[in-house]
Formats: sequence, structure tokens, C-alpha cells
Amino acid sequence: MFVLTLAFALGLLSLVVPTPGISSSQLGYVQPVSPVKAGTLPELPDPPPPDMAQVWTVAEARDHSPDLATSGKLATSQGKIALTFDDGPDPRITPLILDTLNEHHMKATFFVMGGQVEENPGLLRRIVDEGHTIGNHTYDHADMSYLSPEQMRLELQSTQRAVDKALGYHHQMTLMRPPYGEPYFEGSGALPVFRRVIRQQQLFPVTWTIDPQDYLLAGYPERIVRNVISQDEAGRRQDRDEVILMHDIHLQDAQALPDIIDHYDGSGRKFVSVDELLRDKYLRQ
Repeated sequence: MFVLTLAFALGLLSLVVPTPGISSSQLGYVQPVSPVKAGTLPELPDPPPPDMAQVWTVAEARDHSPDLATSGKLATSQGKIALTFDDGPDPRITPLILDTLNEHHMKATFFVMGGQVEENPGLLRRIVDEGHTIGNHTYDHADMSYLSPEQMRLELQSTQRAVDKALGYHHQMTLMRPPYGEPYFEGSGALPVFRRVIRQQQLFPVTWTIDPQDYLLAGYPERIVRNVISQDEAGRRQDRDEVILMHDIHLQDAQALPDIIDHYDGSGRKFVSVDELLRDKYLRQ
């Protein structure tokens, strides 16, 4: 009887005596695990992805002009697809596109214009609140090839200010898409100056690998879908990563979007944000 009583007392002491190396403030977080549950603990969640400031630090050290898709191709091949939408937010079309993305539990990247943000601040808040990525598409869709460095900076900074005002806090954009893809596509002499300004602003310029020419196809959403599929199949590789150019200011884009999603879902491809492709390019290669 004495032995049983002593064992019981020692058991009680083990519950209240601090374990060496653990402070009293930590004891509140230590939960006993029964032998039955010890083998069935849930796995720890994956750590959050690196933020874009970390990606920029690595990219800047490796690349004199950090970017994505500006050569018409990507440096990664994992079968990932980034849907991107330019020129909004638009009060008529952007909600339709957001509804479709929500129905498919997908995230996309929206390259917004400062002027449109000022007119539709609530839509910008919805884009951000629903977990989509936003990027800088200049204030009024200026062709950067014809601007001085000061004008380039003004276009970018004015858009950042419009975004911050709409959200009510500073939301640093790390992506930008130059309108018309310029000065990349026409061999403009403005490209070195543009790259210097973009680097100073710590922005990744992002163009595209698939252009369905949606802006030319009002009333023909099926042709937009066909153009996406034909350009995708021209790559002849299911592990190709792609950045698709679309616009959230045209009804035909909203109408074509479900079939575009179905095409890639059917091939087992994964939809991601542009941020993820940049992480793949600079952190996982």
C-alpha cells in the first residue's frame, strides 16, 4: 500500500514540476499527448512561401534586369499557368471575371491602371480581399517607349499611390506590366532606360507567353478560346509554364474564361499567380 501511495504522489509531482529547459511561461502551451494519440498527430503545415521582397533580393543579385516572360518564354517548366488581366478594374467586366475565378477556386494576377483604380476603389479592394495578386500597369496606359525617366517614374508612382489610397494602407506592388509590352517588342532604344527605372523601383516587369488577341475579338469568345488552345498546343509540351494575357475590360474575355479554365484543367495543369512563377525562376532553379 505504501508503495502504491508513493508512486501516486510522484506521479502528481511530475505534473507540476517544470521540465528542465522549459520556462514557466511555456508550460501553458505544452499539452499532454496520450499514448493512443501519439502516433496520429497531424503533419505540420507547409511553411508560407517567401515574400516577394526575398525574391527580389535574390533576383537582383543574379540578374541585371529581373523579369518574367519578357523574351516570350519562361525559365521554368512545371506545367503551371498564370492567368493575367490588364487595364482594369472595370465595373462591368471585372466582377464577372472574379465570380468565375471564385467558382473555380482559382487565383489570378490583375495588372491595374491607376486611373481605373481611382474610379473603382471598391473593386480593387475586392480583388485584393479575394486573394488575387495586383501589379502596376501605369496610370493611364502610357507607352513607356516615348517617356522620359521622370515620366516613367510618375506613371508608376501615381498608380502605387492610387492603390494605397483605395486600400487605405500601403500595399507595395512588386510586379508591373508595360502597356503594349513596350519597350520590349519593337527593339526600342528606350529599353535600357526603362530597365534602369524599373530596377530602381524594385519592380519585376512581366509580359506574356500566350496572347489570344482578345481585344480584336469582340463578340467572338470562342475564337479567344481557340487561340489560347492553339498557342498552347504549339508548345507541344504539357510541362510548359505559360503566362496568358487577357483583359478585364472586354465582355468576350469574361465569356471565354470558363472554357479556357476547362482546357487547362483537362490537361492536369495548375493555375498559379505570377508571384509563384517568379519564385520558381529565382529561388528554385
